[in-house]
Amino acid sequence: MSSKVIISARMLGNKLPGLWLWRMLMSIGGLLFDTVYAAVRRGRSSNLSLMSQVNRQILYTGVEAFWLVGMIAFLCGSAIILQAMLNMPKLGVSEYFGKILVIVVMGELGPFITSLVVVGRSGSALATYIGTMRVSKEISALEVMGIDPLQFLVLPALVGIVSSIVCLNVYFITIAVFGGLIVAKFTVDVPFGIFFAKILDALTFKDIIFSFLKSVVFGFIVALVSSHCGLCVRNIRMVPVAAIQAVVGAAFLTILFNLFLSFGYYVL
Repeated sequence: MSSKVIISARMLGNKLPGLWLWRMLMSIGGLLFDTVYAAVRRGRSSNLSLMSQVNRQILYTGVEAFWLVGMIAFLCGSAIILQAMLNMPKLGVSEYFGKILVIVVMGELGPFITSLVVVGRSGSALATYIGTMRVSKEISALEVMGIDPLQFLVLPALVGIVSSIVCLNVYFITIAVFGGLIVAKFTVDVPFGIFFAKILDALTFKDIIFSFLKSVVFGFIVALVSSHCGLCVRNIRMVPVAAIQAVVGAAFLTILFNLFLSFGYYVL
């Protein structure tokens, strides 16, 4: 009877969002600590091998996502700038155009959308890749050869994904602003000089640092959650489950940390 109660309690704990969130945060926190420790100590993985892994991760996560991020940035920037230019004069707040654009595109949409794109493309792929290696005993083979799996798999993924999201964020902001400007030029005929003057007047160094900080935090979340879900795989049936958990968990934590960071920056 007691065993049934324990099993029921565990099943209930798995369904409670608060306990799931706490376990996930503790798991990725421990994985981050172990990965940093693996990075600072010497192992059998050569620097050339690590750089090769990082380059492949950047190629898949960043370079191959340029077209998708560019299309989304162009559409989002065009829609936001057109709506702002057409509706803000009616409300008598045209002087805040630059500040609103900086807040929406640079502070919110840039880091957030790029991280979601990376979650959907690379997060699920990373969890599947590591999970498949776990099932096929490749990770055990690395350990037998004296190679730390965290140093060989998680560390390159972490560096590559964080670097890719930071670069994709800059790319998103650039395409959103210039794409929206081009569309606005041919629709509402706004001079380029006035447009850029309002943006530069509203842009501050704190806004740049805030956008960069968000990109780095979101990159850590995507890489650590995806790696954790892949390392937790125990059989072949858990591989697609790990991919789903990586996408859901990373997206949820990205939204949560986005809320906390925005609240801390704009309110506190």
